[in-house]
Amino acid sequence: MTPPARVHQPSPGRLFVAFGGAVAALFWLYHLTAFLSPVERPWHMIVVQSVAGLAAIVALTLWRRSAAWCLLIVAGCLFLSPAGVGAAFAVQAASAWRRGRSLVVLVTGVGLVATKIAQLLLGPYHRGWIVASTVELTVAVAGLAAATLTGWLLRSVSAERTLREDARLARRDAEHARMEQVRLQERERISREMHDVLAHRISLVAMHAGALVYRDDLDPKTTRETARVIHGNAKQALDELRGILSGLRDGTHDHDHPEPPQPTLRELPVLVAEARSTDTPVRLALTATGLDDLPTQVSRSAYRILQEGLTNARKHAPQAPVELRVDDGPDNSIVLTVGNPLSREQDHWPAGAGLGLVGVTERAQLLGGTVTVGPVDGRFELTVTFPRPSA
Repeated sequence: MTPPARVHQPSPGRLFVAFGGAVAALFWLYHLTAFLSPVERPWHMIVVQSVAGLAAIVALTLWRRSAAWCLLIVAGCLFLSPAGVGAAFAVQAASAWRRGRSLVVLVTGVGLVATKIAQLLLGPYHRGWIVASTVELTVAVAGLAAATLTGWLLRSVSAERTLREDARLARRDAEHARMEQVRLQERERISREMHDVLAHRISLVAMHAGALVYRDDLDPKTTRETARVIHGNAKQALDELRGILSGLRDGTHDHDHPEPPQPTLRELPVLVAEARSTDTPVRLALTATGLDDLPTQVSRSAYRILQEGLTNARKHAPQAPVELRVDDGPDNSIVLTVGNPLSREQDHWPAGAGLGLVGVTERAQLLGGTVTVGPVDGRFELTVTFPRPSA
């Protein structure tokens, strides 16, 4: 699943060139209308002021490459012609947009106001200070102030839009991560189920195959029966493996073929009978009360813990008697115990049993319980204690 891409938005520089250029062009045309009055003006005055205003508009295209050069050219054109005041408004708005409430914006605005005053008093076509000059300066100052506020407003709108977009992407990413986490947890659950099922089946196959390899006193009938058990367990292991792997394919589940019911503590006698069929002496003691009232998930986890303990005992202490116990513990708890006489291979933590015991520990933690493994009075015992779920 590909994370969502950020929605493309026009850059501030392009928006500045488009809208700022349009505003500057309108002010340029407005000032050129003054030359349509009956009062005669020198032709070179018309050319200089028209070209200067047009140059200020063209200079706006430099903003994205060099804001300093753009500002200097616009200020120079404003000194030569009042038609450049629109471009000055655009530069001030762009500066407020880019810089925010910084000293640069203030300096830029003050510099443009000073340039306007210089144009009125010292420009090539200056006049004595008249009412029209006061009005023109007032319009310039008010326009620059409005441009500054506009730039700040656009900056705030752009920042808010960016925050909303980031929040949307963060929500989408969080949902994507949550779905991935759920998928990984489900695959981990299926993998653990695969280990629990296949380890038990394969251990049965290995023990029966070992009998055929090392025992030469078996009659044909016993040999056929043993081969039949190997074939049956191998086929069942393949069927169970195929069912589990179907849940991993493409990270989906086959809803047309729902997952078969998983074994619980009620199926413990079947598990013990299968173990006894391999000549493994197994004793089962169910002394705990209310086992039938346990939630299905709890009973299923307890079954898998005992199954893994039996598989490990059969693997590391072949033919040794194994005892499975489910007892009532202190403080309304349940105690699961798998024990067998200690062999030399079990003087320490069994090598090769790490994955199974990790699975046992994880299941016990999900039940809120604890796990102890190791020698106890000449026996190797796996003990899991967990609180009885409240009704």
